[in-house]
Amino acid sequence: MDKQVEMTTELRRARGWILGVGTVMLGFNLLAILVVNGDQLPDEVKNRATAYMLGIFMFFLAMWWLAGRRPVLACLLALLGFWGLALYMTMDGSSILQGIVMKVLFTLALIRGIKSASRAEQLKRELAQVFS
Repeated sequence: MDKQVEMTTELRRARGWILGVGTVMLGFNLLAILVVNGDQLPDEVKNRATAYMLGIFMFFLAMWWLAGRRPVLACLLALLGFWGLALYMTMDGSSILQGIVMKVLFTLALIRGIKSASRAEQLKRELAQVFS
């Protein structure tokens, strides 16, 4: 495979993992807030929670954008941001094991993103040597 094509593919894959995690998180959280618990929560709580979830999604969107320029850094920041949020959510006394399956899947997805991003950066360096 041509190195330029491979680099583009790996970069697209890394960015896709970041955006995928952010989108799935947003979808599941909005579903939980607005549909599953919608009747039980006051409108003020639903609005505030929705705003928080959109803010978290914006973080992942920013990491997706950054991955176009600095893919490994963006994937690492996305992983750290995800786990920082997961740890922050345990401060109310809930267990870190709550939702562990999704946490493991999101972590694996972001690790795959880091691998793709590393490969993309390696190919970029190789291409730069060829054309310098």
